[in-house]
Amino acid sequence: MAQVITTGEARDALHQIARRFDAGDGEPVYFGSHRRAQGVIVPVEVWERLLQQVEDELDAALAADRIASDNGRRLTRAEVNAVFDRLRRGV
Repeated sequence: MAQVITTGEARDALHQIARRFDAGDGEPVYFGSHRRAQGVIVPVEVWERLLQQVEDELDAALAADRIASDNGRRLTRAEVNAVFDRLRRGV
């Protein structure tokens, strides 16, 4: 892990950190009380990639769970139509 700066140092350096990110430096900034990492500042692009990866992993886990619990039963066309009919009626 990189160097940990204090919370106050992070607060005071936010503008510089943002400029660094704008310049293409994507290195995360760790901060916390008594230089014990409690949080991290990352560029938005890094955060969005992390969120996408986590969502993908959650989707894969959900799919695996559904496959594992699949009992082979499939809805008939009549059952599907009945659901849509109920939704249209607001029931």
